[in-house]
Amino acid sequence: MIAGPLSGLAATIWALFPAPAAPGDPAAVVAASCRLPMSELAPATADEPAVMLGGLSDLWVERLGPARWRGWAVTDRGPNGMVDVDGRERRTLLAPSFAPRIVELEIDWDAAAPAHVRATVTGTPVLRDCEGSPLSGRPNGLPGDPEMVDPRGEASIATDPRGVDTEGLVRLRSGRWWLAEEYGPSLLVAAADGRVDRRLVPVGKAAAASGMDVRECLPAAYAGRRDNRGFEALAIAPDESRIFALLQSPLPASRGKARDTSGVVRLLVLDPATGLPAAEHVYRLGNDPTAGSEGIPDDGKLCAMAALGPELLLVLEQADGGVVRLSTADLSSATDTLPRTLAGDEPALEAIDLAAAGVVPVAKRLAADIGPIVDDLRAGVGLGDSTAALKIEGLAVADERHVFLVNDDDFGVRGASAAPPPGSCLWVLRLPEPLPLSNP
Repeated sequence: MIAGPLSGLAATIWALFPAPAAPGDPAAVVAASCRLPMSELAPATADEPAVMLGGLSDLWVERLGPARWRGWAVTDRGPNGMVDVDGRERRTLLAPSFAPRIVELEIDWDAAAPAHVRATVTGTPVLRDCEGSPLSGRPNGLPGDPEMVDPRGEASIATDPRGVDTEGLVRLRSGRWWLAEEYGPSLLVAAADGRVDRRLVPVGKAAAASGMDVRECLPAAYAGRRDNRGFEALAIAPDESRIFALLQSPLPASRGKARDTSGVVRLLVLDPATGLPAAEHVYRLGNDPTAGSEGIPDDGKLCAMAALGPELLLVLEQADGGVVRLSTADLSSATDTLPRTLAGDEPALEAIDLAAAGVVPVAKRLAADIGPIVDDLRAGVGLGDSTAALKIEGLAVADERHVFLVNDDDFGVRGASAAPPPGSCLWVLRLPEPLPLSNP
C-alpha cells in the first residue's frame, strides 16, 4: 500500500535526509503517500447505479499514539457530471439517492519514519436527520440552487429541502461535528453518529425541512454565492472558542455575474455555543493580499483550511495553471466587516476599493508552494498526462513540519476524456519551515 516517491532503504534515507531546499525556497516535498482502498457501495434504489466510495472533501485527524492516527473525511453530494441539453450544459446527479457520509480512517504514520504511511477505511456512517432518515445530495429547490437532471438530460432531479453538498468538517472534543456545505451555503451541527440536529442558513434561505432545526442566522449576502461555490473550508480554534467558515470563491459583485476578479473571499467567524456569526474578515486570493486585480489568479479557489491558533489559519489555495499553495492567514489585525455586511453590504465588499474603504484583509504568508510537486501528486492518483483537474480538498496538520492532504476523486466517474478517473490518495507533505502551532 506504500506509494511514496521511493521505496525500501532508499525511501528511508530520502525521507530522513531530503535534498536541501535553496535559500528562500518555499516548496513542500512529498514525504509519503498511499492510495485509499475504496469499496463499492450498494445502490440506494434498484434503478440507480452502484457508487464507488470517494468524493472526499476535507480531513480531520486525531493522534492516538506515536504512529497511530484516527481520521475522518466527508463525501460531497455524490457522483455528478455535465450533459448537453438543447445546447446548454446542465449538471447531472448519477445517483440521486446517494446519502453523503463521513468516512472514518485508520492512519499509520510516524514522524520518526516519515516515508511510510498506510490508511484503511473503518466506517462510513451516513448523515441523517434527527428522525434517522438519510440526507440526500439533491439541491433544496430554493432560488439560486442548481437545477439538476438525470444522466441523459431527460428529466429533472427532484429537489430535497434536506439535501446537502458537504465539503468541510471539524470534530469537537465531545465527538460532535460541524460540517459545511455548498447549497445554502449552510453549516450543519451533528451528533457523533452523524445525526444532524441544526442547520444554519443565510437569512431568507430556509427551506421547510422535517427532522432538523433550520435557523436563518447567517448573513443574507452569502445566499448569492456562485453556483457550486458555497462554503468549502471549515476550521475550529484549538480551544474550540471559534468556528471559521470560508467560501470557496468570491461572491459575484453584481447579480447574475458568473465570475468576479476582486479576489475578495469572505471568512465568517462563528460562536460554536450559539451558532451565531461573531465576525467576518476578507481573505484575498493571490500572493499579495494588498495588490490590485492584476495580482488575482484566474479562477482561484479556497479548498481547505486548519486552525493553527485562535486567530491563525492555514489555508489551501488553488487556481488554474497548477497553482497550489499553503498560506498562513493571521486575523489579528484584519478588519471586522460583519457590521457592514449585516447592515446591507452596499456596495458589496467585492465591488469596492478595500484600501480606500479602510478594510484591511487578513495578513497572508506563504507557508509552502505545492505547485512544483503537483505532477508528482497527479501521478500518485493515476492522472498522469491527463488534463483532468487534481482536486485537493482535505487538509490536516500532523505536526509543525508535516501536513496530511486528501483529494476528491469525483467517485471515480470517468469524464469526457478517455483517461482513467483519478483515485483517492492520502499524502504526507514535509513543509519547508515549521508552522507556528499553539496548544488549546
